[in-house]
Amino acid sequence: MELEQNGGHAAPQRKRAPPVTGPGGFTLRPRVNFSKLDINSLRRYQRVHKVVGVPQAATKDQLVAAITRHFAQQVVSDELKVIAAFVTAVQRRQSLAQQPSRQRP
Repeated sequence: MELEQNGGHAAPQRKRAPPVTGPGGFTLRPRVNFSKLDINSLRRYQRVHKVVGVPQAATKDQLVAAITRHFAQQVVSDELKVIAAFVTAVQRRQSLAQQPSRQRP
């Protein structure tokens, strides 16, 4: 991990996701580093989001590249609506987790 000086203290520097060449030959610099995910998570993403053009026996690097391209091509129509839905889902999940579980007789 690279370190940089910060007011006399060494602070860890964040690693950036590796660049991936997108359609048309331009470079994508994603904010999400998919290479940190394990291969099973990458395959699950590929299956759930129906990412095409990846061989069945793809390596982790091939999956990361395909998923990064797919993720970068997604369009969010109403960002505030998506954020609000996410916050609501997290709050609902937290409240369900805090409720005592019911047991059937």
